[in-house]
Amino acid sequence: MQVDFSSIDFTSEASVLGAAMAFEDLGVAAYNGAGPRLKDGNFLLLAGKIVSVEARHAAYVRDLISNGSFADLNSLASLGANNSAGLDAALTPDKVLAAAQKYIKTKISVINL
Repeated sequence: MQVDFSSIDFTSEASVLGAAMAFEDLGVAAYNGAGPRLKDGNFLLLAGKIVSVEARHAAYVRDLISNGSFADLNSLASLGANNSAGLDAALTPDKVLAAAQKYIKTKISVINL
């Protein structure tokens, strides 16, 4: 897969951290959205372990951007987070791909998912 990070200014801490937050938040939403598609309990357990690490990464990056905001889900509204319940977003593969498309050069299809 070919990626395109040209929209990230690697000389700017704010730009790098903003991209990192977008990647981590999208990763959490992607794993949460994939849960219903996992039929094998072992895979679901592994995905749960991975998403918990991704969520810690997202919280840490968010806190680096704005000290004390590590649990603030308000910025996740565009990803479909349920802020009133304190829940992260869960996105279907097509929505994950659409959100990530900014950074992907290779054409990817979700038709087989």
